[in-house]
Amino acid sequence: MTICYQVTRFVMDSGERYCLLKEQATCLPLYYPNLYLLTQLRNRSVAFATIEAEAAHLAVFHRYLIRRGINLDERISTGMLLRDFELEDLYHFTQRKALKVSTDVLDNSLFMLEELEESTDPVGSSTHYARLTATANYIQWLARHLLENPPKDYAEQISSICNQIKERRPSRKNRNRNGLGKSLTDEQIDLLFEVMRPGAELNPFTVSVQKRNRLIVLLLFHLGIRGGELLNLRIRDIDFSANQLKVVRRADETGDARTREPNTKTLGRVLPLGDVLAKELHDYIVNERRKVPHAKSNDYLIITHKEGPTQGAPISKAAYYKVIAVVRSVSPQLYEMSGHMFRHTWNRKFSEKMDEMDSPMSPERQEQVRSFLMGWKEGSNTASLYNRRFAEQKAHEAALDMQKTSGVRVPRGLADEK
Repeated sequence: MTICYQVTRFVMDSGERYCLLKEQATCLPLYYPNLYLLTQLRNRSVAFATIEAEAAHLAVFHRYLIRRGINLDERISTGMLLRDFELEDLYHFTQRKALKVSTDVLDNSLFMLEELEESTDPVGSSTHYARLTATANYIQWLARHLLENPPKDYAEQISSICNQIKERRPSRKNRNRNGLGKSLTDEQIDLLFEVMRPGAELNPFTVSVQKRNRLIVLLLFHLGIRGGELLNLRIRDIDFSANQLKVVRRADETGDARTREPNTKTLGRVLPLGDVLAKELHDYIVNERRKVPHAKSNDYLIITHKEGPTQGAPISKAAYYKVIAVVRSVSPQLYEMSGHMFRHTWNRKFSEKMDEMDSPMSPERQEQVRSFLMGWKEGSNTASLYNRRFAEQKAHEAALDMQKTSGVRVPRGLADEK
């Protein structure tokens, strides 16, 4: 049995991005899920990406209901809701990937979730966590919506079931104790820039986009900006006379035709440009970008070079992720690389620069400077975490160095083992 849902994205006249969850066979929106998305997310000014993700999670939940023959509205009305074995089944169902998934690689307005069979491959723990959270929140809301004044014991039963769903969520442990991502090593950075050098034997891209893709990497590495901030950059944001670049928040931009609009999550700010990076920007704009047909129709910095209906338009998120994926596939040393990893690399380099200063800034001042350059609000806890992690790293290095140089004799038993 094929079960399909569509999360259809569209742009309103105001520039606002929004989506609807539809049943594919009828092309009709699902009433209650869409009412939930509207009243509980959109009307609270939740980011579009979050609404879209929530719609996808609800699609998974409704596939589960159909597969198991469960009429949720009727269950809520009759007081049965979900039984223990169904809660356990729900946990396992939401943990699995769909066997066949078609996504909008070319930034179309249709995102289809199609399941022909249940896959045995699990989704990541964060995705599983989000699916179960969305399911519990939706059930709680739907019960309140359908039952105006439920008996106290039934209201408590509904809350108990929703809590049981949340209790089954997997742990969301971060890869490191501070909740910060990994940085590229210096060896990886050297390899990366050799790969991205125009004309290099390892460069995986066609000549027409080698300079553009190198510029993408340079901006991420030197400025520590997010991918969404990169895709939102416009030529007007660059001041070559002052060697400065502005990061500007442009939510719901009417002049941006991309349905999945890249967003600037952090605060707007002005960043300095070194002479080398400023020259790279100028050369790309004057010698590469201007030659692309239809490029003059907009002033977004990073555009599509490939022939086709989107040539000259700002590149989509999918195209940006594809660039990173192609680079990652060049060498096993880069297989874990992501666009966001450049942000962590920038922070590592910043910490090292502060540590090398003859008169280092105080930790408080470092946090202020780091927060401004990253676009975090002043006093951001993230800035202090980076400072703390670097201090811990230096402490560990010092402790290991002491063990090597202190002259402490290795106990006989340990020496024998060696």
